[in-house]
Amino acid sequence: MIKRQTTISRIFKLNGIGLHTGKEVNMEFLPRREFGIAFNLNGILIPARYDMVRDTRLSTQIGDNGASIATIEHLMAAFYFAGITNCLVYIDGPEIPIMDGSAWEFYHAMWRAGIYEFPEEKVYLKVLKPVEVKHNDSWIRIKPLNTLDITMTIDFRPPVGVQKKRVMDVENASSIINSRTFGFIEELEAIQKAGLAKGASLDNAIAIGEDSIVNPQGLRYSKELVNHKILDLIGDLYTSGYRVLGKVEANKTGHFLNNMLLKEVFSSEENYKLY
Repeated sequence: MIKRQTTISRIFKLNGIGLHTGKEVNMEFLPRREFGIAFNLNGILIPARYDMVRDTRLSTQIGDNGASIATIEHLMAAFYFAGITNCLVYIDGPEIPIMDGSAWEFYHAMWRAGIYEFPEEKVYLKVLKPVEVKHNDSWIRIKPLNTLDITMTIDFRPPVGVQKKRVMDVENASSIINSRTFGFIEELEAIQKAGLAKGASLDNAIAIGEDSIVNPQGLRYSKELVNHKILDLIGDLYTSGYRVLGKVEANKTGHFLNNMLLKEVFSSEENYKLY
């Protein structure tokens, strides 16, 4: 577990296409003294915080002063796994590049850049009371615990079905970092008509057909799909601004409920402690 605020040791750049826009995006990562992760789009600073979330359809989108950045969840998860608390990201487009559909390339770029540690502490949010949010048959709850322990259940039509995964040592879960986003072939046309998933391909997403996985190389892990939902959740939880400590149980959750959980936690100072 990290004990103090950190940032990257040197500047680095990454680029790729946006999953939903299909457009090339360039990013430059800079060390940051101020606490937190933030993005700079055309001179507008947008903190990567739960209270800046503007849209949760198929991704987590943050925005401020008329500017917005979508699909931040994989990058936020990479910051979490790399142990980075402070960073400024200059970006020239409205969406984080999808890369290979996981957080792996982001994570390794941070690892290569190295970490600089500051004297300041207060990087953890410890949950003190049970908190739960629901929507129809989907729900997510968090209970007090001295580490981050996640149990995720997903339920989709075959060939996916019900998948359940528990991760107790989240900070060292490489299979989570390397698990890709996914979608169903029959839903792609409707999603693209809505102006989304224009950059989706077999290079950056798992495509689920009528009765099998379409990607020629198949899955990286037998539970890659539920792994990726855990990745999304970790990225969304990191928009709290802190490394959350608690026992999380989630059933068919998504970006909307993940964000609602944080809003509920922060709704009362009796629910959490920062240290």
